[in-house]
Amino acid sequence: MKNLVPKLLCAVLLLASTSSAHAVTFRVSPSNPQPGDVLSLSVWPGKGEVIKGVGMKAFDTDEVKFSRREDGVARAFLGFPFDRSGGKVTLNARVQFEKDGELQEQVVSVPLVTRSRDFPTQRITMRNSNSGKMSQTAALRREKQYVQSKMKDSSPTPLWSGNWLVPSRGSSSSAYGRKRYVNGKWWGQHNGADIKAASGTPVVASNSGRVVLSENLPLLRGNCIVIDHGCNVFSIYMHLSKRNVSVGDTVAKGERIGAVGATGFVTGAHLHWEVRVGWEPVDPNRVVSRGLIF
Repeated sequence: MKNLVPKLLCAVLLLASTSSAHAVTFRVSPSNPQPGDVLSLSVWPGKGEVIKGVGMKAFDTDEVKFSRREDGVARAFLGFPFDRSGGKVTLNARVQFEKDGELQEQVVSVPLVTRSRDFPTQRITMRNSNSGKMSQTAALRREKQYVQSKMKDSSPTPLWSGNWLVPSRGSSSSAYGRKRYVNGKWWGQHNGADIKAASGTPVVASNSGRVVLSENLPLLRGNCIVIDHGCNVFSIYMHLSKRNVSVGDTVAKGERIGAVGATGFVTGAHLHWEVRVGWEPVDPNRVVSRGLIF
């Protein structure tokens, strides 16, 4: 118990220092997010301070990844999950910084008032042999884990620039977040946006980045491409009829990377398009309309 007293006192002093004029500050935008939104997190150093690292866990993420800008501000992005309802949420960050040659730590917090978002229900009838894939739970889990393994080492700096693009022409056939039933069985919420188009319709990169996956995953995703855009932001393109890029390729915004198809778990030709922050799927159309500023 005696050893705990100095540690507790230190923690109290560090927390109290958040009100100091020169303390580390933590800012989050937007302050009233909805499911599917991307939160921009900023940690600003105080006078004479150099941020060395930020530790933070929130929602379903293992660790939020921060990168330091040239001006010394640490920035990160965080996806607000589609299965969360509105209410009060507090985000906490543990900041390590150097001041006067001494390494210090401070806990900073930001309260948010989140808003609910209603998602419609979609009922899909699968009339072909694909419906049998729904029962292959172990194989589906392995495919998911394999894709996740390719999204671990994002570039620490942004690879994208400017506005984001809708990657293919066509009509919206299923929006982000829809509650889906396939053949009457709960299938989960929709992780991305579906664009209905004829097979062979060009698919382009939503923004610039580096290809970290390009292969056929026949169980669910079919011909699939994943692009790392840096700062733990990824875009995913599924069910392609053709893939024009390979792992390691650098792609420019608007560059053709493949073509719409009907591979994998589908009822017809379309592009399934996702934007993820880490493994958290966010609304790709909101990324296009609002952008991401580092």
